[in-house]
Amino acid sequence: MSTWNLTPFYENEALWEEGFQEFKTSVETLSSFKGSLNTKKGLKDFYVFEETLTKLFYRLYGYIHLKSDLNLKDQSLQAKTQQLMAVISKVNQLSSFVSPELIGLGKDHVMSLLEGDDFLSAYRFPLEKLFHQQAHVLDEKSEGLLANFSSTRRLPSSLHQALAIIDREDEEVTFKDGSVKKVGSSNWTSLIGELDNAEDRKQVFEATFRRYEQNKSAFAATYQLVLMNLKANVQSRGYGSSLEAALHGNNIPTSVFHNLKDVAYENTDPIKRYMNIRKKHLNLEDYHTYDRFLHLVKDTNSYPYEEARQLFFDALEGYDEEFKTNQIEALADGYVDAYPKDGKRTGAYSSGLYGFHPYILLNHDDTLSSVMTLAHEAGHSAHTIFSNAAQPMAIADYTIFVAEIASTFNEQVLQDHLIKIAKTKEQKIVLLETAIDRIMATFYRQTLFATYEFLANEKAMNGEPITSESLSQIMIDLYKHYYDLDITKEVYKPYVWAYIPHLFHTPYYVYQYATSYSASFKIYSDVKNGVPNAMENYKAMLKSGGSAYPVDQAKLAGADLTQKETFTAVVTRLHELLDELEAALA
Repeated sequence: MSTWNLTPFYENEALWEEGFQEFKTSVETLSSFKGSLNTKKGLKDFYVFEETLTKLFYRLYGYIHLKSDLNLKDQSLQAKTQQLMAVISKVNQLSSFVSPELIGLGKDHVMSLLEGDDFLSAYRFPLEKLFHQQAHVLDEKSEGLLANFSSTRRLPSSLHQALAIIDREDEEVTFKDGSVKKVGSSNWTSLIGELDNAEDRKQVFEATFRRYEQNKSAFAATYQLVLMNLKANVQSRGYGSSLEAALHGNNIPTSVFHNLKDVAYENTDPIKRYMNIRKKHLNLEDYHTYDRFLHLVKDTNSYPYEEARQLFFDALEGYDEEFKTNQIEALADGYVDAYPKDGKRTGAYSSGLYGFHPYILLNHDDTLSSVMTLAHEAGHSAHTIFSNAAQPMAIADYTIFVAEIASTFNEQVLQDHLIKIAKTKEQKIVLLETAIDRIMATFYRQTLFATYEFLANEKAMNGEPITSESLSQIMIDLYKHYYDLDITKEVYKPYVWAYIPHLFHTPYYVYQYATSYSASFKIYSDVKNGVPNAMENYKAMLKSGGSAYPVDQAKLAGADLTQKETFTAVVTRLHELLDELEAALA
């Protein structure tokens, strides 16, 4: 079954409403714990209550968030989501005393309260993180004031979603052969990949990106709000930069971000080499950014969801039994919504909430790329299954930084399997192209966007104007450096920053795709080459949840992200794949 079954949360919306009223009432109890955290009993009572409240929130949020994402045009579901998040803002306000109170008690005293109690001992690492952030936690009154603005910090995400999806009307395009197709965010890339006519490809691209130019001022104002929120956080909490603020909580050295950014920026030769190979082989007079979706050879294979799932299961043969079992469980019936539909959220994700089986959203289009996406999201869900089974609620939630290691490891498992079973030269070319495109998209493209985000934040911190023109200029300069392409020749491409949802929804997220890919590349190589204990070390990382800092977790699994060599290894691998591709094409 390739649709979601949401009954593990609630049977219907009426029961959700009952749960919501219970949640609203329970929230009021939070303030009663104020001043009681200085004893073992007081601290334990608070954490027991907080976990009970959080589990109820997970049930409420899981149901309404997933149901809403299936139809973002349903205003009643949007309203319920807003109601729930308004209560969460109140939770933040009523619990804003916790961090200042604990810090005021002192680390030694708080840690002593954990001794001899199995439940409380699970909070040792979260409390270590709290005291690590001590310099940036404010007094109770100031924390309360900042908590009052928590709901406004979510506005940019809602505004972007409204502009990009909810109020969007997909355009119909008439192709050279007379056929007519509706073009939307979920199908434009697969459409372009099938079009031989350059004018048809241009029409599809422009139908997709036109809205970003038409609403450029609104998108720019929305992104300015993102940047201003980040700047306010820096100034309020005394960070040196928005990058430091984003990384400090998880103790990620800023050098990890800069190592990634610099290695990608200084090693763009393979990008240009690949583009020249493509331009020559595809006989393109001019190369446009959207031509990256053209295939070097036609992949006549179609991969319906059920077949794609089985193909991934086949790739797992020979792997550790526990690892294999959890990957299969990740794609169990009822927990994957596979195909696009009107109003459905674009892209793909895995939603993991403690106490519930993780759910996967796909927009499967039967292409090889969508098979890779299936494996990617299964990696996230399997990671959740590993973590939730091994860790108590307090430390089960892993960071995004570690999450993307699990997803991109799976991509490499599937990729190698497909290359191994390839029967023809054409199949090998398709798979080499896919492997190269994954590095281009995950390592280089995401790092380009991360660099864009870093530079845009620098502008905001320096008080420079944030306009559609200034934001677009950053992208124009980066595309010129990375790809040696002048994107002003593609009328709407300079506004690609408005197309990237992560910039609006989850700032400083995209760099983690590339760092995690680099880490998983190293870990997968160790597993594949039979390095002693490599798989056990990797499983230990998957099971560790949020019990350690992410850079340390990656190191546990065999990848040291504080070293530039971890990133340059990806560049070396790309050159090797390009050598193989040129040989195959010749």
